[in-house]
Amino acid sequence: MRKILRQKADHYLVCFNDQCPRREQCLRWLTCCHVAPQLVSTVSVNLRNPQVGSEQCMLYRPKVRVTMKRGLTLFYVNMTSRQEHAIRQELISIYNRKVYYQMRNGHRLITPEQQQEIEQVCRSHGWNGPFLYDGEEEDFAW
Repeated sequence: MRKILRQKADHYLVCFNDQCPRREQCLRWLTCCHVAPQLVSTVSVNLRNPQVGSEQCMLYRPKVRVTMKRGLTLFYVNMTSRQEHAIRQELISIYNRKVYYQMRNGHRLITPEQQQEIEQVCRSHGWNGPFLYDGEEEDFAW
């Protein structure tokens, strides 16, 4: 876990709020402990925001592993070309072209929330079949 947190500390939004009641279970606070001390600046949560450090903190990320899906290359196999085209276009409009193709090609994991969004888009275009992702793995919902 420490190695993962050290890797994330270079580019992850961290939180330095030592008074937060949920800090021990928050990935943002746990990551801040691994920011290199020689850095002069880093990207951090605004501690002056009234919701930060409260039970309602919108930036809280629980230290819980979730099942992430990887890749959409098998996703459209049994769909009609009309469904595939409509679904792909809507997903690109939601996530933008770059993010969509990173998810499609397996370079970006698909979170449970994104999986639900993708499945809702498919249902709205009449797809009732199974959702075939290329694979899955457990990771933190950064």
